[in-house]
Amino acid sequence: MVTQPSKLFLIILTLTLVFPAGDTFAEDFRLLRIGTGGLHGVYYPIGNALAEGITSSNIATGLIAVAQTSGGSVANVQALTSGDIEAGLVQADVALWALRGEGPFTGEEGRPVRALASLYPEQLQILVRRDAQIHRVTDFRGKTISLDVAGSGTLAVMRIILAAHGLSENDFNPVYLKPEFTTERLADGKLHGISLVAGIPVKAIAEIAGQEFSFLPIDPDIASIITHEHPYLVPSVIPAETYSGRPEIPTMEVNALLLVHEGLDEDLVYAMTAAIWDEQTQALLRSAHSQGRSVTLESAVHGLSVPLHSGAIRFYQEQKLLPKEEPTS
Repeated sequence: MVTQPSKLFLIILTLTLVFPAGDTFAEDFRLLRIGTGGLHGVYYPIGNALAEGITSSNIATGLIAVAQTSGGSVANVQALTSGDIEAGLVQADVALWALRGEGPFTGEEGRPVRALASLYPEQLQILVRRDAQIHRVTDFRGKTISLDVAGSGTLAVMRIILAAHGLSENDFNPVYLKPEFTTERLADGKLHGISLVAGIPVKAIAEIAGQEFSFLPIDPDIASIITHEHPYLVPSVIPAETYSGRPEIPTMEVNALLLVHEGLDEDLVYAMTAAIWDEQTQALLRSAHSQGRSVTLESAVHGLSVPLHSGAIRFYQEQKLLPKEEPTS
């Protein structure tokens, strides 16, 4: 059965096509685009819930928010700072690299990104075929492994993981595809393994994680070494039974942040922040994905790798999550 698009979706689509990027259309409305990730990842359902909550909120009146698919964290930073989106979901480590001009942004000036909130932890998940005889990352040699697409946070993290194991992309056959285009290839034997940094569980992985596949662990000692160099990429585990019948898997994780441009209007960011923590938006997040239950006001200012936007600071100060600045004499 084909689901018909909602009237709200059609209105948003029309406005997106007709009005200039970031423009104020009509007298009382403004389009707010949120960069997410691939359709089968976690960024998209979370971003879509945020967009729906902001649009329907009585707090952020006049905002029409829409979630847009993208290549992921790096692509969202690029779109955010070029004005193609107003907000984006970005891994904490990628956000810090963007701010400092490091990692994928080496050779560039620091990007003017600011945080609106810390959302939830994302785990590195590497799924391999059992018949490929891959028991550790060093067994990638000579194999065909998907590292996600250029512009994704997964690719940035996997390059760190590879380097920590003495490997580069020259040591195996790397493939650069989003998860929705890899699982069938993995099942058919065209790929030996796939990798993804995302909140758990991931629909694309859960659909094929049968007994013919294994999750590749990251040695905790190597994870600790990586954290020493990349403090926002930390040792973690995929808990037992996250994927049916699977034991606990040691891995690494990084927080997902919601970022905006430093120059975005303070009152607008304040309204966006308040709308995100409105109970209606929270209910939408909980129903969109299991990770939505991890998006809580209490953890909104924890694990941030870049400064908060002034509009978000004002909101969190009112909620007593941040101290108010004392006036200077």
